[in-house]
Amino acid sequence: MIRFCVFLLIMISNITFALNPEPADANFSSWLVFSQGSGEKQLMWLNEEDGSMLDGPFQGPMAFITDKNGNLWVGDSLNARVLAFDDTGRQGREYDLINAAKEAGLASDPLLIDLVASINGKLLAADASNNAIIEIDVRSGKARAFRSPQPGNAQHWSQINRIHSDGEGKIYIEDVALRQTVILSRDGRPQKTLAGHIGLAIDESSRMSLISASDGEFTEWHILTSEKPGTELTRLARLNAENPIVWCSLIGYDSQKNLYVVYDTSMARHYIALDPEGRIVKKRTTALQDPGYDVNRPDWIDKNGAIYTLQVKHPALSILRLD
Repeated sequence: MIRFCVFLLIMISNITFALNPEPADANFSSWLVFSQGSGEKQLMWLNEEDGSMLDGPFQGPMAFITDKNGNLWVGDSLNARVLAFDDTGRQGREYDLINAAKEAGLASDPLLIDLVASINGKLLAADASNNAIIEIDVRSGKARAFRSPQPGNAQHWSQINRIHSDGEGKIYIEDVALRQTVILSRDGRPQKTLAGHIGLAIDESSRMSLISASDGEFTEWHILTSEKPGTELTRLARLNAENPIVWCSLIGYDSQKNLYVVYDTSMARHYIALDPEGRIVKKRTTALQDPGYDVNRPDWIDKNGAIYTLQVKHPALSILRLD
């Protein structure tokens, strides 16, 4: 009887815990909107309601990043191009990834799955079709490619999922298939492999963070960090919420070395910023966001710490900002 009462109390407390309200204290505002059929090139995107193709400026999946100068870069994967927009939303240059791949000596038309800004005006595109990194000089448009070593080499990668870069221009290639990250020099030479390290955030000084989730009835989420890739990982913070966390991801670092984390409960979406000591310096709660489209990276930040996300609702794709 005592055991039954204890079990009942635990169940009641869990139910109560799961129903705690989490009122939103912040909302995303619209920053840039691409309407169906807008733009000089009438291209395509997917209607999230029935999967049909509609006229519109993009054909995804897509990758979105904001560089240190506040420029927005949009990876338009199935049209094999990258477009630039300044901090007012005005469209700038456009880069043809098919021509870039040919110039770099790649055999197949590229399929962009991720995008990152590197040093010295370079843009790095992860190309799943050729299993390569295409580097584009945004000033000259010149391109070159970094390919994987042959299987059996310790720095081989088989499936690019995400890429990162640091202040030295090193390239970090996440490979979920092999559950590892391969590090290349700024010239594409393989340097190191980090076994078991995926889902990373890398700051300009090469400080690295990743998420660790415990096993058990109730998952505990921890952020681990190391001063340099390959050095000992230590616990930076444990994530806490009013209700159980069901999903968590690292967004990246701002210019002040604060790490931004996003996590969901069944009630709300939370964004926090952690300083280098693991202290929360900023926390915002929003309603759960339905992007309406399967993009590679639904949330990203700029160097000032403004958080961006996107939403596709017929007939528009909206980029939203949480300041």
